[in-house]
Amino acid sequence: MPTCLVIDGTATTTYSAAPCLPEARHRSAVLHEEIVRPVCEQLGLTLLRAGSLAEAGLPLDQLLHLLTEADVVVADLGGYDPELAFAFGARHALGRRTVHVTEDAECRPAPGTALHLAFPSRPGGTVTARKQLLDALEADPLRADGPIEMGSATGAESGPDENLPGMFDLIVEAEIQMEALADDMADVDAAMSDLTELMMLLGEEMTQANHSGAPASKRMAVVNRLAKAIEGPTGELEAAADRFVERMRTSYTAFQVFLDWLAATPRAEWPEDAEESLEQIALMDWGAELESASVQEGMTMINMLGAASRHMRRPARRITSAFRNMLHSIAMMQELHSKAVELRRS
Repeated sequence: MPTCLVIDGTATTTYSAAPCLPEARHRSAVLHEEIVRPVCEQLGLTLLRAGSLAEAGLPLDQLLHLLTEADVVVADLGGYDPELAFAFGARHALGRRTVHVTEDAECRPAPGTALHLAFPSRPGGTVTARKQLLDALEADPLRADGPIEMGSATGAESGPDENLPGMFDLIVEAEIQMEALADDMADVDAAMSDLTELMMLLGEEMTQANHSGAPASKRMAVVNRLAKAIEGPTGELEAAADRFVERMRTSYTAFQVFLDWLAATPRAEWPEDAEESLEQIALMDWGAELESASVQEGMTMINMLGAASRHMRRPARRITSAFRNMLHSIAMMQELHSKAVELRRS
């Protein structure tokens, strides 16, 4: 039976250990019980509530997998979460329906297989919202025998060959993004070199100031000059890291879709290029990125900046955030690498 997953703040706060406000719990109950449940019962969908699963102890990685695989997802989320963004990106690539709950006054289509559904602003509005959701899903009926096929927004029956071009377009785009990562890493290296050089100059000036018995105000002036001087390289590092993470996000979504398709398809039905693409993913060495000179210098730089002065803590936090985002995206790709190696051996 097709599945419908409802995910809202009651799930995300469980994993983040943040408090879930009473207003959020009430909104979740209205969405789940008064809008989505009646529609699922009418259409024969199995209803799953992410908040209940999270509170029952479902690991986050399993919820993310469920978020990717469910036939329909109704999402009432605010803010940005990189792991959820990956999962929603995979849903979009797979052509699976996603309903985003908004505060707008109307229900309207969104790109691809997504839909925007207005949350009712008054008690009687649940009837309207329920009808809008029902009409939208009835207009694009789900297959009763399983998930929507890749590349098919309607879920209509189609053979593997019809779906493959869209999927392999994603792989080609991912390979282009992978090739461009070298330029982003070069930019990170350049920014780190500039920051390291500035830190060395600071050390020399601070040593001179200390030896000459200069007042604290002179030493503080040196620190303030450095704080201003590193703004440029820090911004360049952030920009390069953002480009790196975005390319990794695009590639991760494409590779995840591809590997999921391979895992679900008998090897005899794989197209001619599938083995070669799988081998390329399996041979990618993301451990080298984690151990690169730029990453190691970045960690050292953060410690030096934090110890220099409280005026340096802001740029230190910016550098920390940039490297944290890069390391997170690399870790996600390492998971896919392991999956590709396992598939290759099977």
